[in-house]
Amino acid sequence: MVNTTGATASYNNGMGTVTLTDSVNVLQVCYNTTNVYVRSEGLADYEMGPFNGNPNAPSAQGYTFKIPRNPVEETGTKEDNPWGGPLGVAVNGVPLYGFGDARSYNPSLNANVGGGLGVWNSDAWMSEGSTMDATGAGHPDPNGNYHHHATPIALYSDPSTSHSPIVGFAADGFPIYGPWGYSSPMDNTSSIQRITSGYTLRSITTRTILPDGSTASTPGPNVDGTFPLGTYAEDYEYTGTVGDLDEYNGRLCVTPDYPNGTYAYFVTTDSNGDPAFPYIMGPTYYGVVSNADIGPNAGNASIPAGVSCGTISEIQNMGMSTDLGLYPNPFIDQFTITIADNLSDYTLDLYNLQGQLVKEIGWGSDQSRIQIDARDLKGGTYYLQIKSKGKLYRSPVRIFKL
Repeated sequence: MVNTTGATASYNNGMGTVTLTDSVNVLQVCYNTTNVYVRSEGLADYEMGPFNGNPNAPSAQGYTFKIPRNPVEETGTKEDNPWGGPLGVAVNGVPLYGFGDARSYNPSLNANVGGGLGVWNSDAWMSEGSTMDATGAGHPDPNGNYHHHATPIALYSDPSTSHSPIVGFAADGFPIYGPWGYSSPMDNTSSIQRITSGYTLRSITTRTILPDGSTASTPGPNVDGTFPLGTYAEDYEYTGTVGDLDEYNGRLCVTPDYPNGTYAYFVTTDSNGDPAFPYIMGPTYYGVVSNADIGPNAGNASIPAGVSCGTISEIQNMGMSTDLGLYPNPFIDQFTITIADNLSDYTLDLYNLQGQLVKEIGWGSDQSRIQIDARDLKGGTYYLQIKSKGKLYRSPVRIFKL
């Protein structure tokens, strides 16, 4: 969902609408033969919020997600679904998180806390679902990262009589679909049904045994009104006897986008359309994934030289800015940038139309004017990029060579 209109984000803080100057949806898609690079601020195009009981506000994050173009199954030890940070990215550039909320049970405090023992891990939807907005089922963390732990409801129809669309991609490169698919995985003429989770709540009253049958190194709290079943990810088990999906929350199947078949994850919901564990992905990825692209590291990829890039949608015309000036444009060998205010924290670079950096310009701390020498460049169209505080400005620059 590429922002082609320059639309900006807004959220409801519980008292009214707050309008941001930052772009919604995906800003840019770049790719080479091995990876796709998705740039976004992590902000949705619907009014986010209110977030009941959550004092945080969504803000621009400057993400660049890296997704493999040719995903393959991990035949060795599969990588864990991250307990904090993105497991992948939605088609609107908003991060998708796992079922954990990065808290676990601490018996000495009789509470779920960050930095707990990591044996009984708190379920994010159970503990935080009430703080997620009604429009998209997302919420921001203390750093302003708006994200989904389950059911990105603005991205699919429910109920539906047709196959759900792709709502995102996991960091291993496999697609994530909404909750509706073909009743027969490899038959696109079969009926449409809700694709159900293979996980069920365990029948336990004490928390001493883990889902794999081993004894927990530390007991969790008894199942009661304070810690009901579903409080922890370990309250669920995968038996392979129910549902449509495997332990990774996916299956091998055909879809409208992959008529020849693919592995695909599915958002899982119950008969009412409410989130059903494990929501987006099981405890581990199905495919090969790098730790550099998930969890706290996700969204920090660098776009290499030589990639092909789509439309930059968050571009603001420099000529419309009261702070920045550019003249002459077009020019022959040199052009000048001026600033009206102290914008010394800006960085300036010149890119070609293929998105390749061709000149690092920088910015002087006490300069209100800088002259750019482009005699070493060939004639043609370039883009001057100015970035500051998460905002990105670009202006086309036409170089004439006599």
